[in-house]
Amino acid sequence: MLHLNFGQKIFFCVLAVSGLAVLIVVVPLLLNYADQYKAAAKNQARIQATMISKMIGPAIEFDREDMASAILELLRESESVKSAVIYTPVDNNEFKVFATYGDESLNGAFVKPAQDGVTIEFANGYLESVSPVISEGNTVGYLKTMVSLNQIQEQYRKSIVLFVVAGGISGLIAVYLAFASRRSIIKPLASLIDIIRGIAETKDYSQRAEKVTDDEVGELINSFNSMLDVVQNYDQERKLKEDEIVQLNLGLEKKVEERTIELENSMSVLEKTVSDLKDTQSKLVEQEKMASLGSLVAGVAHEINTPIGVAITASSHLKQCSKDMSEKFLSGGLTKNDFTDFVAELSEGTIMIGKNLERAAELIKSFKMVAVDQSNDDVRDFDIKEYFESVLLSLKPKLKRTSHNVVLDIPNPINVVSSPGALSQIITNLIMNSLIHGFENKEQGTIEIRVHQENDHIHFHYFDDGKGIPDHMRQTIFDPFVTSARHKGGSGLGTHVLYNLVTQVLGGHVYLRDKEGPGVYFFMEFPTHIKSSNDLYSVSSG
Repeated sequence: MLHLNFGQKIFFCVLAVSGLAVLIVVVPLLLNYADQYKAAAKNQARIQATMISKMIGPAIEFDREDMASAILELLRESESVKSAVIYTPVDNNEFKVFATYGDESLNGAFVKPAQDGVTIEFANGYLESVSPVISEGNTVGYLKTMVSLNQIQEQYRKSIVLFVVAGGISGLIAVYLAFASRRSIIKPLASLIDIIRGIAETKDYSQRAEKVTDDEVGELINSFNSMLDVVQNYDQERKLKEDEIVQLNLGLEKKVEERTIELENSMSVLEKTVSDLKDTQSKLVEQEKMASLGSLVAGVAHEINTPIGVAITASSHLKQCSKDMSEKFLSGGLTKNDFTDFVAELSEGTIMIGKNLERAAELIKSFKMVAVDQSNDDVRDFDIKEYFESVLLSLKPKLKRTSHNVVLDIPNPINVVSSPGALSQIITNLIMNSLIHGFENKEQGTIEIRVHQENDHIHFHYFDDGKGIPDHMRQTIFDPFVTSARHKGGSGLGTHVLYNLVTQVLGGHVYLRDKEGPGVYFFMEFPTHIKSSNDLYSVSSG
């Protein structure tokens, strides 16, 4: 059996827990990405086939091959569609080619689908869809399209590379944390052990261990030095007594025996004290290690929960919309307005899922967000008003389930060169804190966001009319792990991450200000232009 010392156990425990946390997050996301890419490809193929087949009906009805070919030429706008063929029936089981588009070598033989509606299958690296062409309630032909999966496969490969890079970075961070944890705990303990061995060999109780930290190990060293003071005093008294005993005559043997017993009892007490201190030391070290790891994992889970939850909610909504659309289509009750509404919902949901999954991937990559030692090179030119509206759109599924109202007050477009990812996370953190904490026992609340430009700085005001922040927490609200909902699983990292995003990434300042009436008021100020990642830190340090 492999024998490990205490320092090696600490190292491998930290490394194992960190690696397991990364695997638990990464593997389900990769599997989910694959399913979503397939579903997205099928939905896109179904929509394209349905739209084109509806347009082709009149061309087949009037035997206008040129019109059908012209309609098929519209597929050139989609790089993924490699070929398309319109088949018209000759008799019950025979079909002829009415019009074609693209690479005809991909067409193959045509077999009438066994089921009604659009059928979609994966075949030889392509997505094959067959859609009936219906005119005046009758099926007058079929549209067969071959869609390439190269773009989707490339996106999935990029996602895998991104997760591998994020996993590698997380591994390096885990190794560093393991070494740091081992060094910070073992070094002072090793020094203390050397002192104990020296005292045991020389019986020189005047030696003292050096205190290097103010944590539990430092308290242990203080207790050990206090114990040495007691031992040294007892040792000095013992030597004095022994000198007195040497000078006494042989008639005082009984008194010498009593003094010796007293000293032996004192040494027993001291040995028990040393044993108790060693037990206390082991427990304190273990508790500190587990508390740190627990807070770290809880913080990461808390931060990543929001975008994943929004993405799942949007996905469920799209699934229900697709089901309703399919039922209307099969029942023949599908109208143009139904289809338009479905396309709008699909576009909105796809954008929402994409943005939240991208933000979730960024959170995983930034596993060291607890220390917020982060550099974000995602700096570009964008309009704050348009971007804030996009972020609020991504949070729409969360807000729709409540009666709360979000008011966005940005009177004019404001172009900035900054980090959109940081602003997105700031808005999300603030709104989710209001929904979860501020409006905990409130049926209907209001969130107000005001943004305006003054010279070369942006002033960002955030208000809600919830229950507010307790007075005893206002001075430490931006410290890590400060929360009033720890009994509900709160990690206390939300406002700490907000502070670091504003000061380190955006190069600005954030304040918790007093507000008339109930609720909270956060005020943020940051520059409109940041030229590079180096400027981020030069601005924040200045």
